[in-house]
Amino acid sequence: MRSTIERTRMRRLWRYGLTVVVGVAALAIAGCGSSSSSSSGSGKMVKGGTATILWTAGGIDSLDPGYWYYQDDYSDIEQPTQRTLYSFTDTGTNPVPDMASALPVISNGGKTLTIHIRSGIHYSPPLQNKTVTSSDIKYAMERCFLASVGNGYAEAYYPKIIGAPAAPVTKLPNVTGLQTPNPTTLVINTSVPVGVLTDANALALPCTVPVPGYYAAKYDSGATSTYGEHQVFTGPYMIQGAGSGTVPSSGYSAGRIMVLVRNPSWQASTDPLNPAYFNKIEFKGEYDPTIASRETLSGSSMISGDFAAPPTSILQQGLTSSEKSQFHILPSGGNRYISLNTTIPPLNNLDVRKAISAVIDKNALRLTRGGPTLGTIATHYISPILAGFSQAGGDAGPGYNFDTNPNGDLALAEQYMKMAGYKTGKYTGPALLTIADNNAPASNTALAVESQLATLGFKLNFREVPHATVLSKFCLVPKAKVAICPTLGWGPDFFDSQSMLDPVFNGKNIVPVGNTNTSQANDPTINAAMNAAEELTNPTARADAWGKIDDEVTSQAFSIPWLWDNEISFASKNVHMTNWEFNGNAADLTTSYLTKS
Repeated sequence: MRSTIERTRMRRLWRYGLTVVVGVAALAIAGCGSSSSSSSGSGKMVKGGTATILWTAGGIDSLDPGYWYYQDDYSDIEQPTQRTLYSFTDTGTNPVPDMASALPVISNGGKTLTIHIRSGIHYSPPLQNKTVTSSDIKYAMERCFLASVGNGYAEAYYPKIIGAPAAPVTKLPNVTGLQTPNPTTLVINTSVPVGVLTDANALALPCTVPVPGYYAAKYDSGATSTYGEHQVFTGPYMIQGAGSGTVPSSGYSAGRIMVLVRNPSWQASTDPLNPAYFNKIEFKGEYDPTIASRETLSGSSMISGDFAAPPTSILQQGLTSSEKSQFHILPSGGNRYISLNTTIPPLNNLDVRKAISAVIDKNALRLTRGGPTLGTIATHYISPILAGFSQAGGDAGPGYNFDTNPNGDLALAEQYMKMAGYKTGKYTGPALLTIADNNAPASNTALAVESQLATLGFKLNFREVPHATVLSKFCLVPKAKVAICPTLGWGPDFFDSQSMLDPVFNGKNIVPVGNTNTSQANDPTINAAMNAAEELTNPTARADAWGKIDDEVTSQAFSIPWLWDNEISFASKNVHMTNWEFNGNAADLTTSYLTKS
């Protein structure tokens, strides 16, 4: 949904929320906002109209469905414009058939999945006369292993499909475990049972958005795929003007504008999940978060965009006024953390990492985002909505002394530094490259981290860069040699704890581009435990196994989790906004609608 790099789920580096606040009085969350299916727009449904969303942090990360892995990608373009084999309803935590006609038929001891695809699903222009086939899904899953596509999760969830590459490749692989006996049947053969495939969770990810190879191959042949700018759509909406075969600047301009209009090839009869009430959805970028929030709350037909919460002054006022019903405050299912690159000295020393964890004042970091309304202090990785949370220690966590004081403990931190060989308890080495988003509140959080680390003698080569490059050029690129990424976060790819831990801490997921294992954690014992847990198909056994792995990962202080955050979405009074639990409770643009009195 799905890494919070800030509110960027999934899945996902969470999207960067844009709450600008330091030292504001905490707001109580109890009783605030609405449930996931209710909304401020309580009048009569209006089918049609235009919804407007204002971007403040740059919007989506890519046009390519093979790349989509971040929260705005899911909510703003993937769900409205494309369909996957399986998907999730507004409040459902189990995948349901989308392009597939039923859940997978499991055979061969859990190693063979047979999936039947609905007939008659047409592509958008210029391929309006072509229908989706199983070969298109096979091609889509294979291209997710291409380095030119930059997918962030194929190596985590699909490596045990027979014939799948162990790392990104430069030439389209023939994954022999993906078979297409006829145009409406896809067979997946794995070397061992894979829990997140047999339960269809990992088949709800954008790698199963169909991509017709006969059309896309020429765009995938270069060093960087350009298929996104020429893609065809299967969902109820498409980018305006893309029917020509190329996405025009009037339909999409990165960070500035995206206009979605009806896909003329889409048929409601073949799509049971997306009623798609709006006629048009417009995204407008380069907005100040305060202005965007005020316009959305006071305006008409508007939904909050790529920021996890409005500025606190607006939120505080709104929750004590007639605007209260326009807010939805719900658990995102994700976390926020400070990533420590374990390949760069002195962060390769466990005692140094424990010292950094001990000195971090998590309450102070939460204040940079707005206080308790923005979430609960995190003590480990698995979030409270997932099975495995209690096995990992629940709210209290596993109880390691370097991670138990939410206000930080300088004396304990200095003890760990001495254990690491620093006689004074202070760091005396060179400055560490630290990359942060230059948008608030991420920038405020990063400055707070810098200040807290200074009490241990750390000097940072601190750089604030545009949101769009934090991940793509720095934190997800090992060769950039970033030591600390202080404003990352992660949301579950689906409702299974594997998706909170495997992509982020399994050594096999360290790749040159799109590297979600930003700490470059590569502990053989933990890797083996993860690889074994991946094969479990019993839900209770999976929860137990991943809970234990969470404990082990926390003990190694690869990163410092500090918040299980909330999603605070809001809309104009004439919008009935539903929230998509799968995507961190961001707005669901295919089930929300306009109202009138």
